[in-house]
Amino acid sequence: MSFPIDVSPYQSVAIDPAQGTITPEQKEQLLKNIQIVRDTIVFYTAIADARGYGGHTGGAYDITPEVIIADAFMKGSDRFYPAFFDEAGHRVAIQYAMAAFNGDMPFEKLLHYRAPGEGLYGHPELDARLGIKFASGRLGHMWPFVNGVALAHPEKVVFLFGSDGAQQEGDDAEAARLAVARDLNVKLIIDDNNVTIAGHPREYLKGYDVARTLAGHGLTVTECDGEDFTRLFAQMVNAVNTDGPVAVVNRRPMMPGIAGMEGQCAGHDVIKAAVAIEYLEARGHQEAADYIRNIEKIGKPGPLKGSTEETCSNRSEFGNIVSDIIDTIPAEERAARVAVIDSDLEGSTGLKNISKRHPDLCFNGGIQ
Repeated sequence: MSFPIDVSPYQSVAIDPAQGTITPEQKEQLLKNIQIVRDTIVFYTAIADARGYGGHTGGAYDITPEVIIADAFMKGSDRFYPAFFDEAGHRVAIQYAMAAFNGDMPFEKLLHYRAPGEGLYGHPELDARLGIKFASGRLGHMWPFVNGVALAHPEKVVFLFGSDGAQQEGDDAEAARLAVARDLNVKLIIDDNNVTIAGHPREYLKGYDVARTLAGHGLTVTECDGEDFTRLFAQMVNAVNTDGPVAVVNRRPMMPGIAGMEGQCAGHDVIKAAVAIEYLEARGHQEAADYIRNIEKIGKPGPLKGSTEETCSNRSEFGNIVSDIIDTIPAEERAARVAVIDSDLEGSTGLKNISKRHPDLCFNGGIQ
């Protein structure tokens, strides 16, 4: 079948940032491209929700403006390493969307996002056939490897798309120090939306500031409103025309402009089908809305081998096992002997299960 969103108005734009300027026509087209890509991401990730899968819409939706600008730079100059490296692996929806818009995969492939056997996984996996140019691993584990790319290609500018959540990982601090010490031409484009899987970091990690942290490591850091296209474009031009490591920290609410989702932690995961239908209808994409409305939820494909409904997740089992161990400690001794500290990944590490049984022992994020 044909893709139920008209993507024909999308037209690639090539800009050499060394010129430092953008024409009104280029700006108009880039703004149009941003909206088309955002609509596409909402649509096809909502298909995954309708089928009963996850999908992580929000982060991918957020960083579309800066990815579109980087894509224009890559098309306008050979100074750039041609990959949208992203340390927040769950934002993979932007990788698949750009692969389609750049002609590396058919748009119809996006209709099978997160479906078994389709290769459109929840985090990017290297696949030249689909135009996926890197594998990310889990959250926050990309910057050291991007430093390696920059070392191997000193003549290239290398982009790393980051987030306030991913930047809390310890290996990023080590990578920052190396990038500064070796004057690597890595440009960090950070989405600072104050949302992680654990909640709002400015509330539960008072004092943490990603821009000040990066500046403390010695990077050149600029900040702007990520939804202010003119300012964002100027900041990215300045970053790529500045030698050495530079971070552009873009502040915006999660999923800006989407009613019921903007600024909400729920935007961290997949957009709900009902919200997507309302959004798409308001944007004039009735065929796409009807496509989601008519999807039947898919049940489990078959029996789970080596596990049960209760023990189907290693991370959940970890939380249950730790809770069982805590249960063996007399209640009056637990507070003195046990502290459970979430490293901002709560549900991703199984600590959420501990908080359900021992909330008085937990600190940080949503499990506090």
